[in-house]
Amino acid sequence: MENAPFEFAFADYILAPKTLYNIGGPARWALLPRTASQVEQAYDWMMAQDAPRLILGGGSNMLIQDEGFPGVVLLMTELNDMASLDYHRYSVGAGVELDTMVREIMLPNNYDVVGGLTGIPGSVGGAIYMNAGTVNGSTCQLLESVDVLKADGVKTIAMKEDLYDYRGQSFCAPGEIILSGTFQFTPAEKDQQAIYDHYKKRRIEKQPQGHCCGSVFKNPEGDHAGRLIEACGLKGTRHGGAIISSMHANFIMNDDNASSDDVLFLIDMAKRTVLETHGVVLEEEVQIFPKHNAV
Repeated sequence: MENAPFEFAFADYILAPKTLYNIGGPARWALLPRTASQVEQAYDWMMAQDAPRLILGGGSNMLIQDEGFPGVVLLMTELNDMASLDYHRYSVGAGVELDTMVREIMLPNNYDVVGGLTGIPGSVGGAIYMNAGTVNGSTCQLLESVDVLKADGVKTIAMKEDLYDYRGQSFCAPGEIILSGTFQFTPAEKDQQAIYDHYKKRRIEKQPQGHCCGSVFKNPEGDHAGRLIEACGLKGTRHGGAIISSMHANFIMNDDNASSDDVLFLIDMAKRTVLETHGVVLEEEVQIFPKHNAV
């Protein structure tokens, strides 16, 4: 692999502080572009390298293993512009924190679907990629269009309902990059500040606070991963510095300088036990890099 020819390139860059788990070793090269043009330059160089590649946003759904990432990591956190357009439309960069968009755009204008995005960690780019949300709404339903960097250049994709589903989408493939989204908001009749305050308070009361990725597993159809794990008696189970939260069983916490192996041990235990007890295969919502094969 060549040396990265950019002023925004950093060798042997520790990734742990860039993830909400606060776990992970160094990237061989980390690229931190500040503009869409720099992202395109970085992307072209990255794709030409014979090395693994990773796109990293706010790090809310990532577990980086302790050995680090042996290739190139492109971090999108510096693309943080927000611009008002017209008719309740806004262009929002992929690196903007989702909660910042909620607090600085949606709440002051009393836009609808605040309840769907309140308390969700991570960046707008990551939220679009994962179609993050709650039972009250999701990110992609608010999009008019999204700018995606693909192998043949930047494409502006008009959003349609058949392009996204529960915690997923089909307009940005793995290895492609979400640069920004154009959001079309709708003024709400109900007071969205009250809704925001309600769900923030509820999350603090019902979800653990600390270093974690958010929900570890997707909810299986017609059920909840946390309920299944709790029914197996695994709440509060500890391995090393990691623990299955005693507050909510779908959260595995970095409680005391946990290693990635500590977290992976509990992920594997939860999957195996739920399958043996309930016959349900849990699917990870957290993305693990490098890839992990269950023991």
